[in-house]
Amino acid sequence: MCCVALLMLKRRVYRETCPSCPSARPRPSQRRGAAPAKKRNSAHTSTYTLMAAAAAAARVYTCFLLTWLITKTNGKTPDVPVTCLFSEDCILPCSFKATGGEEVQWFRQNDLVYSLPQGSDQPSEQFVGRTSVSAQQLALGNAALSLQRCGLQDRGRYRCRIIKGKEEDESFVIVKVEAPIQSVNVEITRLSGFEEVKCSTQGVYPAPHVSWTTEPPTSLKPITRKIPNRLGLYEVESKLKKLRDRSSFTYICTVNSSYSTQTWTTSLTETVINQISFTSKSYSSLTWTGINSAEGKDLTIPCKAPWVTQNFTLTWTFKLTRTNKPTVICTYDSWTQLLTNQWEGRAGVDALALQAGDGSLQLLSPLSAENTGTYSCTISSLQRRHESQTAVNITALAHESERMEVKPGSSVQWWIPTVIFAALAVTGAVIVGVLKLKDDCLHSNSTEKDRDSHQVKGGYEMHSLSEWQT
Repeated sequence: MCCVALLMLKRRVYRETCPSCPSARPRPSQRRGAAPAKKRNSAHTSTYTLMAAAAAAARVYTCFLLTWLITKTNGKTPDVPVTCLFSEDCILPCSFKATGGEEVQWFRQNDLVYSLPQGSDQPSEQFVGRTSVSAQQLALGNAALSLQRCGLQDRGRYRCRIIKGKEEDESFVIVKVEAPIQSVNVEITRLSGFEEVKCSTQGVYPAPHVSWTTEPPTSLKPITRKIPNRLGLYEVESKLKKLRDRSSFTYICTVNSSYSTQTWTTSLTETVINQISFTSKSYSSLTWTGINSAEGKDLTIPCKAPWVTQNFTLTWTFKLTRTNKPTVICTYDSWTQLLTNQWEGRAGVDALALQAGDGSLQLLSPLSAENTGTYSCTISSLQRRHESQTAVNITALAHESERMEVKPGSSVQWWIPTVIFAALAVTGAVIVGVLKLKDDCLHSNSTEKDRDSHQVKGGYEMHSLSEWQT
């Protein structure tokens, strides 16, 4: 709309400001049947062309700027991505400014998921008995939806709708469901009539990516199959022919999750001594997660070994930024049961949970500047290693004075009026310049008309005098 209006304004100014300039409305003397006018001053033409181009550029810039501002200030918030674990409970966030008496509705696409208070419309059958919103949290402006026993059918775009009288507010959540990798096994089989090395994993969603390497390196041609079971989870098998005539050889299978949250590596080493084959395995896994929390609120960062182990060591480290060296938070040795904590009073682990292989770290009243960063947990045992990296973002709480000055939920920021006024000032200056050029052109045309009239009059008088003398 604004672009069309500016284009019409451009044409009007272009036609009316300088009649003597090119592409302007033709003068009567330039119409059909009239003698061609004399060539005008080229300086005026060049100046007007530059001014017209500047005016057009300013109007186009203003149009795009206003369009961008409308897009940025229309009050809509971006979709929030949430990854839910298969068969586990999941929280879908939704917050608003509570004033009391709000009605909450949750939808998946166009299907009703949950409503409070409950109306005549019933939720979709797949969500009956699986959803809830805390009434206590609702009074505080938190309408987060608790979704129990997540399945693959729960994927999609969810809409949180808050109704207060005639006012409505909406936010959207994109839900993905993941069944993480639990284990990766590598073994030698002889089911096909010849020896094969098989790498397998079960109950994974989405289907993971499988790759092979060897030590020493060699070319490989694996065959990989990914078959979903009745629940939609994938059973993955990747096979390659066992290489012969090698005294010592290592096969390494790496499985990466589709959402890039996990990497599992399992290796099998075969050593032949006196025609007797010995094999050994080693396992390693790496996971990535992210956690957002508020300043001053206790936070638990999970870390648990995916296998049962008796003797292991645990190490927690913290890295403020990528350039900083990691600092050790605490260490634990299950053999000696020695626990060393460098962050005493600020963080800690549960000694009883450690004996079961759960090394989750609890942050006590974390601060934004001190505790935002990457936390790494490493659990190591004989031929097994698990590493978990968690990016933690602690949001600072606004001071009371800041809360009074800035209204929560306000989508208009201080710089927006400044940008608008600046854009209007630039456009106004260009238009004033064009109008001034119009006056210069009209004055120039008037001067040229007087000169032409004087020349015609002088010629007529000389012609009359010549005839009188004759």
